[in-house]
Amino acid sequence: MQKIPIKILYVIIPILILATFSIDLFSFYSGIVFTSLLNLKELMVAILVFGWVLIHKNFAKLQSFSLKQKLWRLTIFLSASYLTLFIVRLFIQPEYTTSFPNHYLSLSAVFEANISALLAMVVLIPAIMIFHDLIFSKPKRTTKLYFNLFIIFLVLTSISVLITQQPIFKFSSDSLINDITASLTVFMCLLLSFRNDWITYLPRRDKILYFTVGLVVLAEIIWLPDVVFKPQISAYSLLLAASTNIINIFLLLYGAFGIMKLFFHLPTAKAFDRKLREVNSLYNLARTLNSEQNLPRLTQLITQLTTHVLESNSTWFQLYTPSEKNFHISSHINLTQSQIVNNPLSGLSELNRMLNDNKKALLINDLNQHNKFRDLTKWKKDARSLIAAPLFSNRQQLMGIIYASKVQPYGFDIEDVSLIEGFANQAAIALENADLFQASIKKERLEQELKIAREVQLKLLPQFVPEHDGFELETYFITANEVGGDYFDFFKFGDNHQGIVIGDVSGKGTSAAFYMAEFRGVIQTLAKTFSNPKDLICQANQIFYSNIERKIFVSAIVGKYIPEKRIFQFVRAGHNPIIFASNHNSKSRFIQPAGLAIGLDKGEIFNKTIQLESLKLSAGDKLFLYTDGLTEARNEEGEEYGEERLCKILEESKKLSSRELKEHLLEDIMHFVGDTPLHDDMTFIVIRTE
Repeated sequence: MQKIPIKILYVIIPILILATFSIDLFSFYSGIVFTSLLNLKELMVAILVFGWVLIHKNFAKLQSFSLKQKLWRLTIFLSASYLTLFIVRLFIQPEYTTSFPNHYLSLSAVFEANISALLAMVVLIPAIMIFHDLIFSKPKRTTKLYFNLFIIFLVLTSISVLITQQPIFKFSSDSLINDITASLTVFMCLLLSFRNDWITYLPRRDKILYFTVGLVVLAEIIWLPDVVFKPQISAYSLLLAASTNIINIFLLLYGAFGIMKLFFHLPTAKAFDRKLREVNSLYNLARTLNSEQNLPRLTQLITQLTTHVLESNSTWFQLYTPSEKNFHISSHINLTQSQIVNNPLSGLSELNRMLNDNKKALLINDLNQHNKFRDLTKWKKDARSLIAAPLFSNRQQLMGIIYASKVQPYGFDIEDVSLIEGFANQAAIALENADLFQASIKKERLEQELKIAREVQLKLLPQFVPEHDGFELETYFITANEVGGDYFDFFKFGDNHQGIVIGDVSGKGTSAAFYMAEFRGVIQTLAKTFSNPKDLICQANQIFYSNIERKIFVSAIVGKYIPEKRIFQFVRAGHNPIIFASNHNSKSRFIQPAGLAIGLDKGEIFNKTIQLESLKLSAGDKLFLYTDGLTEARNEEGEEYGEERLCKILEESKKLSSRELKEHLLEDIMHFVGDTPLHDDMTFIVIRTE
């Protein structure tokens, strides 16, 4: 297709338009029907359609358009078709025969049919390409197969209508082949109509916009056959008539299902937007706070981000001075100077003492109705609901308290409590880092920085391995330097099934460790929202890509274990393959589905490349997840440990438990490496079904 010079099409298409028009004029005036001449015209129509496809594909650049631009383009095309025919019919009165296939009864009909045919090609070709892009925005394994079958059955239906000279869905012996191929085509249309997962991830504003515009587009599609296509298209070309009917059915089905899905998602759109805003805010908080070492700017950032996410009317951050046993407001939003000076929470008041003792966030729905803290409304008269969270250092020492208030009672909910606790944890780490960083400038700066980073990194890793009926887990983690970019974690998906992730950030040292911490935050926050590893990793990539340097990427495996079915689902984002050691097979095998590393692409290529793999496990089967630091561990001669040795150990240990396999593997690796220091982080996870 790309070898055909586009400039030639600019010459051929006008010639074909004039040629088909001339054939219609000749047939109308002569009253003679030449079968060979009509077949020649149908061939010209097929070439004309093919030429329009090539021109639109090369110059429309639909792939570069946003979803909003595509839908507006389709709306404009449809509206322009109605307007054009409306103007044409102001000047002519076309007449056609009523039986199929229709024939011209007036010269006006010849003109109108040719104009309608051109409009059909101009509208339906970009329409089908726009809907193609929507279908393939989040494709499943069968999407390409269904779409190809749709095109094949569409072509077969058009050819069948041309040969039999019968319409589709007549359901008679004369149109049997037409009805079969058309039914198969419509069935493919129905299957493709459910490929609209892109709707789920639209912001609330876009969902409302697309629902409104979609109703207009759907109405135009419904009226399209009666206003633009019938009976003029069948009089012009049977090939085109059959194609336009089928494509219109496809557009109608896809549009109707899309409108229904948008309608059912509208009630939850606001909650979905809020969850995404919270995820992005937590991610931005972690990233911003980790890069800010100036204490006044850091506390101001904490109050700004807290205000943004909680949508509070007032926010203030109080730093605690242990030597004075006193608080002072370090940063604030919407507090007067008088309120700062007369702050009743500056000492170890009952409220501050409660937060310190309980070590968790506190929510007061209505200060006016609260017996203990009602007097706070005298200090801040516009505060009706209050939420607060303490900040503790790694040694469980109180560092400060973040407060937020709203002017209406019950302004905060239980999700806000979890959110401010997450903010407090991130802020505490950032504050501790800032304090220690300032101290490290005076003495052993680099050593202290690496020590802090290692403490933070180890704190972020799981402190215990979850225990579950049906499978057992063992893990191992060691960094080549003080800190590293390897990462593993356990979490719960939205459907409460156990999730597992192992990853490796590009690079080494402090930078890789901080990006690892950021990636962990994204996964932990998103996990409760999704039940599918592919959806989780695609959304994580979208967030991570927009907030990292282009030279940074993360390889990872995200898996989900379903114990009742003994199924392990996983996606591989550019990571090492999983090794599957079956209890019934002496040989281990590598499982390596397609996948792109996180952070290399903003989403379109990543989402198309990533594949969800499902493994059916039996009792005693083992899965081995690892980072490349294991297979690339070297001995004194510079020889790598390699995948072959690893597989041999797994095959020899198929009767061992996960713990026994872990100990056996570590013993073999240490014997191989000897006194040679590790040049890369080494992490692995052993999963064994019971």
